[in-house]
Amino acid sequence: MGILEVLAVVFVVLKLVGVITWSWWLVLLPLIIAAVIYVTMYALIIINYVMAKRKINEAFEDDFFK
Repeated sequence: MGILEVLAVVFVVLKLVGVITWSWWLVLLPLIIAAVIYVTMYALIIINYVMAKRKINEAFEDDFFK
């Protein structure tokens, strides 16, 4: 559990107890930010994998046909 998830849990507890009167989207904003970060990281990993796989395939095809 990362810092953003812990922060979201703290905000939810504070909201339910009545200490803060923020709207729910502000309370859950740390989870939204974490989700955006995770999706971006996974997308970059997939793009990197596809590019590396393509580069390896091109290298093997060039060696095979020479």
